[in-house]
Amino acid sequence: MILIACAVVIIGAMGWLTKEVMAAERERSLAEARADLQERIRLSLWRMDSVAAGLMIEENQRTGLVDNVLPENPLVKMRFKVKPDGKIDSNGADAAEVEKLRGLLSGWEMYDNRFDMMCAAVHVGANQWVANAAIEEPPQKAQVFKQSVGYQQDRNLKERQVRGGAFNNAVGKTGIGNEVSQMIPIPSAEPLLTAAGMFQPAWVEGEAFLLRDMRSSNGGAFAALEGAWLDTTEFRKVLLDEVADLLPHADVEAVLPGGDPSDVFALASFPWRLIPGESAIGSAELRGPLVTSLTAGWVAVAIALLAGAALVHGVMKLSERRASFVSAVTHELRTPLTTFRLYSEMLDTGAVSDESKRAGYFKTLRREADRLSHLVENVLAFSQVERGSARSAVSEYSVEDLVGGMRERFEERLAGAEMVLQTEWDDGLKIRADAAGVEHVLFNLIDNAAKYATSGKSNEVTLKADEVGDRVEIKVCDQGAGVAKGDRQRVFRAFHKSAKAAAESRPGVGLGLALSRRLARQMGGDLVCRGDQSGACFVLSLPKA
Repeated sequence: MILIACAVVIIGAMGWLTKEVMAAERERSLAEARADLQERIRLSLWRMDSVAAGLMIEENQRTGLVDNVLPENPLVKMRFKVKPDGKIDSNGADAAEVEKLRGLLSGWEMYDNRFDMMCAAVHVGANQWVANAAIEEPPQKAQVFKQSVGYQQDRNLKERQVRGGAFNNAVGKTGIGNEVSQMIPIPSAEPLLTAAGMFQPAWVEGEAFLLRDMRSSNGGAFAALEGAWLDTTEFRKVLLDEVADLLPHADVEAVLPGGDPSDVFALASFPWRLIPGESAIGSAELRGPLVTSLTAGWVAVAIALLAGAALVHGVMKLSERRASFVSAVTHELRTPLTTFRLYSEMLDTGAVSDESKRAGYFKTLRREADRLSHLVENVLAFSQVERGSARSAVSEYSVEDLVGGMRERFEERLAGAEMVLQTEWDDGLKIRADAAGVEHVLFNLIDNAAKYATSGKSNEVTLKADEVGDRVEIKVCDQGAGVAKGDRQRVFRAFHKSAKAAAESRPGVGLGLALSRRLARQMGGDLVCRGDQSGACFVLSLPKA
């Protein structure tokens, strides 16, 4: 439970950290996208102001309705003059267009010489130009540390002033009049009047115009109104084409009188307002070092949790094995000790007078002593192997000399189970092995056959040696019930028997086969269980001499 609680806390902390990092990354990405969009908007406004300012400068340089020096501008539909008597001079323009123009200008009240009314209708209040401002370069891309919303707004306002100043200076250098630089419309004040002014942009009934007053040479009353009627549709298209690479979905709209003078999306040269047509969208994808760091962090957490789980599992398994070993060994020790005490008391008290029975009791005592000795021998040998203190004295032996010398012991063990041993190997077959280790392994296999194969089809146990490549395989096979396929690996686990299993099955603590396999591998060989025939067949593989 403690491990689970710790795992939940660690995973929760890592999850929270990952969430916060992703949120910060999204905010950073959104700030970058916002800065990039604002930068493209500022560049677009510079380009559009350049186009509009160029048009106004060109019109201011014309001296009359017909100009043979400057090329005709396709953005101008008609140039005209409205005289005090109301007549419109357009140098041969279409009569229908002239009447349409008269209808557009009819609400301007120009015929009573009220020039201030005309100036109030011209939309210049939204363009806060700064006189004599220096022309600056177009803005560069914002740095990462300058991506806050407040910074971008301040930057836009500054760019608005710079564009207005640049336009004012550019138009002021056209030489139209000495009083041009004095025409600085202020949103909160009445516009200043001049004797000869430059063209001012205006919206009249949804149509774009450039207008300026014409006064008499002696500075007298209002003499005429001069203007250029612009092709609004074509003008809009030219402006949008200029910024199509920066803002492909952009649009423009007219800024009417009374608009916000601090609107940062308004042009400084003409009452147009830019509509970007898109919004800043950040990316939620993690990039670069963040991905590496988070991945490393999660991998480290996973490894730590797996290591902790493996450690706890190993401790639990070790505890289970220890408990199984103690209970199984206790059972295995109790049986021979009970026999020793019972038979020794009967023999000591003279309760058994028949010599044949006494001989049978002594034989039983000897068998139990051998069983106890074999158990203790296996436990001690396994302990040495586990500690790494076991040493193998590997030498060359012939199978006849090595295994043949053990035959009597094997036959005696099988005789106690009323079984017989059959041996088969080739003369001159030699192996490299430790004699004590081979005897220990083979005796464990013979002992298992004597325990588990007594009820088989035959009472024979076969001990056979064959040469297979650079190995010699020594097989111990019986005709008993065999080992189930699913248990052929489990039987090699140390202490796989519990006390209950030891009590319900044949004697043993489940240590012999585990010890035998380790001894075989220590000699450079192996021990496996095969199911290629009826009964159990264990194969000890050793290097050939």
